[in-house]
Amino acid sequence: MLAGRAHADIPDLDSAVAHMGIGAGVTFNKPTNSDGNSAQGIAFVYRWHTFHSGWGPSFGIDWHSTDFNHSFGSADAPFGTLRTRALLVGYGHTKKAGRFSASASMSGGYSFNDFSVAAAASPAFATAGVTLLGVSVGNSVVLKPEVAVWYDVFRHVGIGVSAAYLVTRPTETLTTATGAQVLHLRADEFELTAGVTVGVWKKR
Repeated sequence: MLAGRAHADIPDLDSAVAHMGIGAGVTFNKPTNSDGNSAQGIAFVYRWHTFHSGWGPSFGIDWHSTDFNHSFGSADAPFGTLRTRALLVGYGHTKKAGRFSASASMSGGYSFNDFSVAAAASPAFATAGVTLLGVSVGNSVVLKPEVAVWYDVFRHVGIGVSAAYLVTRPTETLTTATGAQVLHLRADEFELTAGVTVGVWKKR
């Protein structure tokens, strides 16, 4: 699982590189769709460091996988895994207070998606009298409001936590022996990430 958080007021590429931190952490994802399964995992975290309060652009990536079930009457069976690879840009505000910084941003972008069918899906559909031939999903537009709090332990080391809500509704095509059915898969989810970054930034 790969998740990223970025926010800064940066005028050029050289400054962006100088103010970047990378690290690792943990992430917790909870889908709003009742067919989606919550997950947690290791996260790759990066941060655009800012040394003052103010408005600025935000950049991010959000790579993760979500397992879905399919309902058959009162029973649920594993359906498959949706993998999203989202690229995000947006705008937000950062407030500095000593070593602490808090930011809020709204980002949008595009997600490259794919879906792998679970091994148990075909037998479950067959039990219900349906022959499953395949499932595919399209790419989708995404929106992501996010808040984050960081604490600079040292000049080059920061710890932080962020909370976000990812909105994504890819088109899902379910193909059976009787034909194809096109639906919109609600893949929205809450995300909570905590991590540590190490950077090579310099103070302006």
